[in-house]
Amino acid sequence: MANTFQDFLSRKSVRPTKKLPLVHSTAAYHIKSIRNDNSIRPQYCDVFKADLSYFFVGRPAYKMVGETQAADWELPSCFIFEYEAVSKPTRIFPFDSGAFARGRMPSYIKMMKKESFEVSAIADASVRIIGAYFVNTEFYYRGKAKDEAAFRREFAPSAFDEEIMAVHRLSLETNNPTVDDRRLVVEVQSADILDLRVTKPIAVVAPLPYFEDPDFRDHVENFWQAEPISYRTAPLSVSNYYASIYERVEDLYKRLGVL
Repeated sequence: MANTFQDFLSRKSVRPTKKLPLVHSTAAYHIKSIRNDNSIRPQYCDVFKADLSYFFVGRPAYKMVGETQAADWELPSCFIFEYEAVSKPTRIFPFDSGAFARGRMPSYIKMMKKESFEVSAIADASVRIIGAYFVNTEFYYRGKAKDEAAFRREFAPSAFDEEIMAVHRLSLETNNPTVDDRRLVVEVQSADILDLRVTKPIAVVAPLPYFEDPDFRDHVENFWQAEPISYRTAPLSVSNYYASIYERVEDLYKRLGVL
């Protein structure tokens, strides 16, 4: 069966960008089990009816609900890995597949089948998506896509390239209350256990109280050999912390030379 979006990414005119790290975002509550198991284990996904772990390329983009004051263990944390940490992705999408499946996308794209956007069969699909829709990795990280005129000049889409243009239109949705920064972020799914004794994180981002625990900080720095990145807590809702996390991760990426 033809896959317009997959065929598009295979074009020579689509130029891959530099590789950004993979980010596994989760509530801080799950740090304890990840530390104890030294692994990120797939959990049951009711969308695909299978055990899966989810990663986003570059961005700590997973949104957890809650607008009331959050306890420390409800706050966002993330584990940042080299791009190659998931060597055999189960699926790759150009957006949050869960948000798509739950009808959180605009009508012009949710009328399509999510399978039309699954591109794990394409080598370097992740960086090809970024190269197609963004000028570079920094623009991708900041969610600033190519404008429509520039995109059309570059790729000359036809009337039958609906999936290609739907993804582009999604990338420009900045004031739509039904979507957030998951609207165009590369999602990588894995059915495999990620053993952190073998595939060590580059960095771990967590609320400061977790790194004030000397045993956990030692585990991050010396056992995982990862950089601890903390942010201070206050009587705020979960959503108030995302900007701080984005700033800290951006600083890391600039030091790594990927932005």
